[in-house]
Amino acid sequence: MPIASKFAKSTIASFAIAFAALTAQPAMAQDGTAYVSGALGVIDAPSTTVNDTTSRSVKFDTGYMGALALGYDYASPWRTEIELARRAVGLDTISSTNASGDLSATSLMGNVLYDFSSDSPLTPYLGVGVGASRVSMDNASPFGASSINDTDTGLALQGIAGVSYALENNLDLFADYRYFTTRNVDMRTRAGNSASFNVDAHSVMIGLRYSFGAPKPQTKPEPVVMPQSAPQAAPAPMPEPVAAPQLPRTYIVFFDWDKSDVTPEAAAIIRTAAANANQMGQVRMVLTGHADRSGPLAYNMKLSKRRADNVRVRFASLGFADKEIEVIAKGETDPLVATDDGVREPQNRRVEIVLP
Repeated sequence: MPIASKFAKSTIASFAIAFAALTAQPAMAQDGTAYVSGALGVIDAPSTTVNDTTSRSVKFDTGYMGALALGYDYASPWRTEIELARRAVGLDTISSTNASGDLSATSLMGNVLYDFSSDSPLTPYLGVGVGASRVSMDNASPFGASSINDTDTGLALQGIAGVSYALENNLDLFADYRYFTTRNVDMRTRAGNSASFNVDAHSVMIGLRYSFGAPKPQTKPEPVVMPQSAPQAAPAPMPEPVAAPQLPRTYIVFFDWDKSDVTPEAAAIIRTAAANANQMGQVRMVLTGHADRSGPLAYNMKLSKRRADNVRVRFASLGFADKEIEVIAKGETDPLVATDDGVREPQNRRVEIVLP
């Protein structure tokens, strides 16, 4: 089987396995979101040294690239994705002599990315990637009295720095810079000489990322009222002592739009809840963060998590142990007031505090 055919089949198989794995994850991590993305960009490829019968300095023209990715956002700062990309540049000069031909690299990468928290639609991120790159030189000349028309596969690495902007629910615009490298590429000239080199590329890309929606929250079942038989005559009950009033076990604090900062009003409620918990001898609590529907689904999930985390920090400062505080993020999936998508609803921007 030709080498190119083997590489194509292995690439398709790897992408299919990654797709199956990533799309299965929502069943295991309900708070996360799968996504797909596509981007186009321009490349600046630094000159490289090709060692065949002698060392030759090869310079490249500005090139172009495209990338498709299938990923999973864990509703935390972390994302992972499988990326299929293609980069292509033309040869400018070889050892100061005008050159012809093209160099291209088709890569399959596994990326890990970290999103930085931001109380705005802008989310900066950093990432790294590792994978394989199939590098081709097509009719590249002159290499002495010969040319190169060959391919080789090598280890590929990349670093990523970018920012995304929430356009609407589930759709983000992003732009990023990437440094990409493939090491120890080894080809043959038409004359049969070995030609080894490294491939480096600086690229700037702009693209769109679409996040798949989370499952709708289940409706709560209506309470079932059992039929009762006719009342029977009973002796008059003995008077019972009046019970002391029960302290509340549920509290709600609200947040400003697109913010996770604890307001003075919310801080006062947290102090009250803490005082009542101490009075009841209650050390365990559950904090559930929520958001309204005015932003993207994945962004709102992270925002609700930041809100719950900030409330947890307040309770920790009042003497409660972190290990006794459970934090849950529900994003926009469990509204207090049902609204259409994109509506800013103050009562849905909240953290519910429950003393179980």
